[in-house]
Amino acid sequence: MELTVLRMKRVAGRWYWRTTPAVKALGFSDEALGDDTDKAIARARELNAEVEAERVRRSGLQPAILPNSVADLIAKYQASPQYAKLAPKTKHEYRLLLNRIEKVAGNKLVASITRAWLVTGYEAVQKKSGLATANAVMRIWRIVLGHACDRGMIDVSPADGMRLIGTQARTQLWTPDQVEIFCAAAIEADRESLALAVRLALDIGQRQGDILALKWSDYDGTAFSLVQGKTKHALRVPVTPAMQALLGKVKRDAVQVIVSEATGRPYQKFHFGHEFARIRALAQLPAELQFRDLRRTAATELGAAGATDDEIRAVTGHRSRGVVAVYVRPDDRMAAAAQSKRSSVRSEIGKFSKK
Repeated sequence: MELTVLRMKRVAGRWYWRTTPAVKALGFSDEALGDDTDKAIARARELNAEVEAERVRRSGLQPAILPNSVADLIAKYQASPQYAKLAPKTKHEYRLLLNRIEKVAGNKLVASITRAWLVTGYEAVQKKSGLATANAVMRIWRIVLGHACDRGMIDVSPADGMRLIGTQARTQLWTPDQVEIFCAAAIEADRESLALAVRLALDIGQRQGDILALKWSDYDGTAFSLVQGKTKHALRVPVTPAMQALLGKVKRDAVQVIVSEATGRPYQKFHFGHEFARIRALAQLPAELQFRDLRRTAATELGAAGATDDEIRAVTGHRSRGVVAVYVRPDDRMAAAAQSKRSSVRSEIGKFSKK
């Protein structure tokens, strides 16, 4: 056990953290640490980290990463094979959350993190930014603290088994009228590319990133062959006859199928999101209607048409039937189809019983 910790002194059997005039000038004062050596060491290191952070803040220098701190842990995780194998979009999302964590707790020692501290932080984020964000941040805490266990920084993760409040599954679907209204508004605003993107997403049930990445070379006249960006799953998805006819009329002036009229180049994610929201507002459609809901709508339409789970997965690329069950939202078409099948079975049973 390390007993030589900067500014930590033992007096009459108790531990104290003693400041110098320079440290006092930074706003710190002496603190009694108690007689528990392990807790005293942890607190002294924490106070020393706070002193270093305050010095850096006042000097305007780039902070040095403190060994065994949260910033140190994040750096090690981002250099790990586990992080390297993540899809680019997932890396981007993780990086935003990791930056958020580092900004709040970068100088905190990993060994000083407790379950109670995590719960308090979880509740604070939930109050400020909402439940979905709080859950996302806590999932990243679970990952990095698990990495800390793997690297020997701690023995047990305080995030293990921590319960998160469940969020309600998204159920939003596009109606046929909403699709037509949006596409008409997009064409009126000289954004036929947005109309095509919406119709394509509904037709082949793919994520926004995969729709924007589609190339004409991926299309053979009847189907698109693609590798999904999120899952790396290879698919060949046939298009409907209506989509074949529509694609036959689209000019092929670029490599990508979806190209911005403003730039003549493929859309960047945030530019596309901005344009989509602008057209949605022009169409006077509800703000809760999102592009990602087209994928759920496509899966639901396939289910309503009688497609099996495996047939739906062959289009959407979902790996498990369980995920398909989340995406496919039962509606009145499915209820009517189910009752029709039931009536047919009853009719057959009736014919058989009369013989």
